[in-house]
Amino acid sequence: MKKLTTIFAVLVLALTAFTGQESKQRNGTPPMTTEEKEVYSAYKAINNAMIKKDRAKMELYFDKDLTFTHMSGKKQAREEFIGEIMDGTLNYFKVDTKDYSISMDGDTAHMKVTHTLTAKVYGISGSWTMSGENTYKKSGGIWVRIK
Repeated sequence: MKKLTTIFAVLVLALTAFTGQESKQRNGTPPMTTEEKEVYSAYKAINNAMIKKDRAKMELYFDKDLTFTHMSGKKQAREEFIGEIMDGTLNYFKVDTKDYSISMDGDTAHMKVTHTLTAKVYGISGSWTMSGENTYKKSGGIWVRIK
C-alpha cells in the first residue's frame, strides 16, 4: 500500500509540474493575451522536456529553488526530481490536456489544468486524469515554473 501511495504521489507531483502536449479546451474567455500564450508555451516546453528527458530544458524552465512536494508529503529538490526522470525512475509518455485557465498578476501567472497523464513510475504503468495548479514568473524573458 505504501508503494502505491508513493506512486500516486509522484503522479500528482508530475501533473502539477507539467501538463499537456496540446490544448483540448481553454476554460474561460476572452481569447488569450500574448503573455498567456507565452505561459502556455512554457507549460508545453516543460511537458516535452520531461517526456524527452531533456535535462537542459527542465533546468531552464524549473526555478533553481523549486521544491516538488509529493502527496505523501515527501519533498524533492529540483535536481532530485529531474534525476529521477533522467534515470528512468519516472517515465512520462503523454500528457493530454483536457481543460485549463491562466490568470495573470503582473509578472506572475497561475495556471489551473486538468489533464490525463500516461506514464510508468516506479515500475507501474497507467493513465491518470488529475487536476493541478502551477505558478510561473517571468525571468530572463521566459516564464519559469516557481511553484
